[in-house]
Amino acid sequence: MDLHQSLRADQRLSATLAGSISRSIREASESKKTTLLVLLWLGLLFCLLPGMSLAAADRKVNNQIIIKYRTPGKPPGHTVRPQRLLSQLKTPQGMPLTFRRRMSGNSMVAQLPEGLTDEQVQDALDTLAQDPAVEYAQRDKRMYPALVPNDPRYSEQWYLFEAFGINMQNAWDISTGSAGIVIAVLDTGVVTHSDLDTSRILTTQGIDLISDLFTANDGDGRDLDPSDPGDAVDPNDPGDQVDAPADCLNDPVNHESSWHGLSVVGVIAATADNNSFVAGIDFKARILPVRVLGKCGGLISDIVDGMRWAVGLPVAGVPDNTNPARVINLSLAGDGTCSPAEQDAINTVRAKGAVVVTAAGNEAEDMDIVSKSPANCQGVIAVGATSRSGDRASYANFGSAVDLAAPGGDDSDGVRTLSNTGIQAPENDASVLIQGTSFTTAQVSAVASLVYAANSSLTPDSVEGILCATTQPFPAGSSCSADDCGTGILDAAAALTAAQNPASVLPASCATNSAPPPAKTGGGGGCVLNESRVFDPIWLLFLQLVLLYSRRSLQAFIHG
Repeated sequence: MDLHQSLRADQRLSATLAGSISRSIREASESKKTTLLVLLWLGLLFCLLPGMSLAAADRKVNNQIIIKYRTPGKPPGHTVRPQRLLSQLKTPQGMPLTFRRRMSGNSMVAQLPEGLTDEQVQDALDTLAQDPAVEYAQRDKRMYPALVPNDPRYSEQWYLFEAFGINMQNAWDISTGSAGIVIAVLDTGVVTHSDLDTSRILTTQGIDLISDLFTANDGDGRDLDPSDPGDAVDPNDPGDQVDAPADCLNDPVNHESSWHGLSVVGVIAATADNNSFVAGIDFKARILPVRVLGKCGGLISDIVDGMRWAVGLPVAGVPDNTNPARVINLSLAGDGTCSPAEQDAINTVRAKGAVVVTAAGNEAEDMDIVSKSPANCQGVIAVGATSRSGDRASYANFGSAVDLAAPGGDDSDGVRTLSNTGIQAPENDASVLIQGTSFTTAQVSAVASLVYAANSSLTPDSVEGILCATTQPFPAGSSCSADDCGTGILDAAAALTAAQNPASVLPASCATNSAPPPAKTGGGGGCVLNESRVFDPIWLLFLQLVLLYSRRSLQAFIHG
């Protein structure tokens, strides 16, 4: 049944119900008419108010979508005019589609009309997906930094050397890295810091791929400046009130800039042995900043473009990257199953020889029940978090999709890394004690870079297999197990030893990503009987049947 058919059915049922009620009221005395009308209005308000309040609390429906178009029989590099294709696509009831921009990988970003419900957007996506010219159509959902902030208290980087740390002191005896390896950090950008070696941070070769002006917060769209201007959201700013999703605008964590990209880069590549701030894990690899996150996170369309650009693949409207990455760090996460656009980009960059490391996320949720992407995509290394004692960190997501864990801290413990004192815009250099799977992901990315430095002939599958096969086991009695935290805790020294002799551990692989979660069931109070909060005609039919069977009782009440 399409939308118009559903509305017509609702109207027919409503007319029948209205007629029945109207006849009952006509038969009543004036005083009892008033009583009956009051009861009916109270019942109507009881049904409508809960649904109205829930609907008002919902954030606005995202009407921006991604469409990947097919190019059958066309040679590689063939250019399709997406605007022309868009005009030929069919949508429900001729719903207009507005072209926003061309994407990498034969894809484009388009926009459906404002004011649609979730169901109408999904109906349009389902219709588009059936078009022979379309490979897939999906929502351009938002992703968010995988961050759990904590106040700084300790200066020690215990996660590098303690019993349930990652064994870096022994690893550095084997390798401290190679300048020939590039790590792409897809994040909020980077801020200059005295503990970052400017010759290693490829700021002038990096890029800002944020296409949305509100998210970018730098006054323009895509450009060649990956500097982080800050990602603070001001709940009193009229522009932010209009553009920010409600859950982002109202969360106090977002009212100050995170400097998330700087903190991730600090874990990977802060300058060591310089008597300043902290030591990064890889002493020599170069960092390619790719800015894809800003105010209230970032869009999938920008992130997948960033992944392709990072390995040297073309992205429309920007120069090609001449420093292709071997490691892609995705310290970010979003709700939902792995989308076609995400999986397509991951497959493409892995085919170019890059390993993709991603955060499990920080909602303390079972990923076998609640999907989190891109950690649930195939071919990524999904990283969880452990505490200083080797237990599962209280905030970390878990489940069979997690490949391995690294120490992210818990309670008063955290990862010491670089930051900035600015509340909104950058100010002074700082360090911070911080928690989250963002920073365990950074640890794994840095060790993956060291593995490539030890053996540059390895494939992404081999690097993944080595990292997972060489983890140290969780301690006895730990709340972590192979079922929910991966194969164990990252062991850098063991991984580098195995990289020099891959046959000692390969073939090996990490965990298998979980299946999509089961469909949610309805629930709740009021008269809203499904999670979409659309009025259900089945409820109306039920009410009509009740009225029909109780007609005699109702008339007896009216005529006294």
